[in-house]
Amino acid sequence: MTRYIAKAIKDNQLSKEPIVVINKPGGSAQIGSAYVMSNSGSAYHWLSLSSAQIIGPVAGVGSIKASDLTPLAQMAADTFILITRKESKFKTIKDVLEVAKQKPKSLKMGGTGRYSDDHMCAYLFDKAAKIKSNYIAFSGGGEVMANLLGGHVDVAWANPNECMSQVKGGLVRTLAVSSEKRLAAPLDCPTFSELGLDMVFYQIRGVMAAPGMPEEARKASIEMLKKASQTKEWKDQYLKAKVLEPRFIGGKDYEALIKKTEKMVAEAVKGMKAN
Repeated sequence: MTRYIAKAIKDNQLSKEPIVVINKPGGSAQIGSAYVMSNSGSAYHWLSLSSAQIIGPVAGVGSIKASDLTPLAQMAADTFILITRKESKFKTIKDVLEVAKQKPKSLKMGGTGRYSDDHMCAYLFDKAAKIKSNYIAFSGGGEVMANLLGGHVDVAWANPNECMSQVKGGLVRTLAVSSEKRLAAPLDCPTFSELGLDMVFYQIRGVMAAPGMPEEARKASIEMLKKASQTKEWKDQYLKAKVLEPRFIGGKDYEALIKKTEKMVAEAVKGMKAN
């Protein structure tokens, strides 16, 4: 995401200063967070943020929480789809729930990692449906898809961009989506809310900054990001290409969203650990 933001800013001359992208991978994003934290008070250090970086520290994976940083803006939202193989006996969510309720823990549900966005979806789904599934964690989306297609799990969680080609190719069936509204074809399927399940969950894709960022710089950065989110480059090359929902939330509203999500995650993690 960061490179697309930088490109939108550069191509539309939204900043007099150059935007330099520095990769700091590893440690469940804690290495990048630590780098930005070490530049406390800086007006020029940003950090890309996803929900995984909110979940990890709350679950005990790392010590730097999202709320330790300066919130700038959410730039997009990524939703989650529960999918199954085309050959699967599961045609609808009703079919899934019938099996899960008959025999707790018999439903094998694939996702990426423990205490990840996918694990969060599995927990929220189980809670909303009053079932107990068997969540199986894999190292990445590719491994999740391979195990689903190989019949090693019954259903799996995927972002739209992760399963688009398999849906188009007729390998995968979409069962339900975690957004408030249905996605466009070919990913069209019922929302969990439509099906009577109280479950809405998005992956946040946003931007944070160093703690103690000067207020004037914070306001200018938020305005710059807002303008970047309105550019054709951002909409076409990132949102449309990655099948993401446009969702700009800036400043105090974004800060409130981060804190609300951390609170929700803390409650969910207790439940995940209990299972």
